[in-house]
Amino acid sequence: MPEKDLELEAIVILYDRDLGLSIFQNFRGYNSLIDDAEWLLERSTQKSRGFILRPIRRNGQRGMWIGEYDHGASQIRRQEFLFDEGASTLAGLISSYASKKISEKRINKIIAIEALKNKLNSMIVKGFKYYSCPPEYLYQRCVDVKRLYGELVRKYGRGKKISYALVAEEIEKTKPCEDVIVCPLMVPNLFERVLNLNKALKSRKLGEIRFLTPGMVEIT
Repeated sequence: MPEKDLELEAIVILYDRDLGLSIFQNFRGYNSLIDDAEWLLERSTQKSRGFILRPIRRNGQRGMWIGEYDHGASQIRRQEFLFDEGASTLAGLISSYASKKISEKRINKIIAIEALKNKLNSMIVKGFKYYSCPPEYLYQRCVDVKRLYGELVRKYGRGKKISYALVAEEIEKTKPCEDVIVCPLMVPNLFERVLNLNKALKSRKLGEIRFLTPGMVEIT
């Protein structure tokens, strides 16, 4: 697709498997999607692999450009141009954020990777996984945290002493997350699994898994 027909907006969003999400506003590069992306990658330290998202326009129509890069390289190896309804809507929302019409809190929800996978018809986006779960995802948005708490309360009740191994076994039944490679709820150490679930519960003020003795806990 000839870039001479495209208008590039001055906001670039980078999703990296290790570093997470980064937003670059008021970006002024070479007015070339590939050159701008690779210039940015060369100056981003410790990048692993991921993709870059940038709103574009063609003949007044909004759309999204997506460029994928690999570990250790500062080159775009695959790209997609999307001009369907989902891409157009997303581009408009990102542009509204750049012009301070919507809040940072709202844009963070809009561009969260799980939301993008629902919004965009993109093979690059749908195939992306974070290496380890970003803390804000576990503590704020992971649906398994609330589900697990509900299951534990239903099965064992509040205020009763149970073995922490029973809590770990309940966590074990969780379906693997499609957005990350290493899930804090599925680490090999059973005690660490329970600790991570407890941190998430307390951060959301849902409840607590209170440790009573080395082997016993209480669900509150």
